[in-house]
Amino acid sequence: MKFKTIVIVLLILAFAIPATSFARERKYKHEGELTIWQNELSGSLNLSNAGYNLRTNFKGDGNFSKETTAGLGWVYNIGKLSDVYIHYNKIENSGRLRAVGTGAVAFNGINYTVVGGVATIDMNLKMDIFDILGAREISRGENGHIDFVYGLKILKCSFNAVDAANAANTSNYDITLPIPNFGVRGVYHMSKDWDAYGQFSGFSLNRSGKSGTLKYLNFGVEYKLRKMTSQNVDWSVALGYKDEYIKGTDGNNNIVVEHKGPEFKIIGRF
Repeated sequence: MKFKTIVIVLLILAFAIPATSFARERKYKHEGELTIWQNELSGSLNLSNAGYNLRTNFKGDGNFSKETTAGLGWVYNIGKLSDVYIHYNKIENSGRLRAVGTGAVAFNGINYTVVGGVATIDMNLKMDIFDILGAREISRGENGHIDFVYGLKILKCSFNAVDAANAANTSNYDITLPIPNFGVRGVYHMSKDWDAYGQFSGFSLNRSGKSGTLKYLNFGVEYKLRKMTSQNVDWSVALGYKDEYIKGTDGNNNIVVEHKGPEFKIIGRF
């Protein structure tokens, strides 16, 4: 993914917009969102800590199908220039993997059946993803604004591996990755009812043999629905694309998990 290109485009838009008028009205204190994300799993496991001896690739060695997950988010505006955003979603992927090792194939102390140098494993991956982000406006104009975003993404990952040849061979591997998250997000008002939006953020952290890398990209268009006179909420719908890349290292265990695909949002502001 060309993350640097996205950042450069957003920054060019930020400084190209005249700074003589306000871009956002800040007439809403709260903003709730329901997100529907159809995502595809890719990534890899390269595990060689004590009790582990396994290498596999989710896409090249597995048959994981696309999944659709729901999430909930909330924005609270704390001033004309700042807001706080929280979001949660849960992802679950199940599929069959081919895995290799150096001799035996082992996962958290359990040896799996190897035929022709390959173990066949039924893998279930569950991820709870929590986002806590603050935002501060850094540039604004008549048709848009750019924010600096900062915060934390907390990922709780659970891998359950069952030997396809012997269901008694089963084991779990759990890891929690709290990763700082910094970047930019922007909104461009294309017309009265249409906005374009985008966010690029991430971070890399390395400490005491454990490390984590996050790359996050989200962009799309939003349409403002006609407001009904009996409602106190302004509704919008959005369609875009989201890509979330996580790399975690725990000693000699290396994990790469990436989910990407189209995302639909229902947004209510009041």
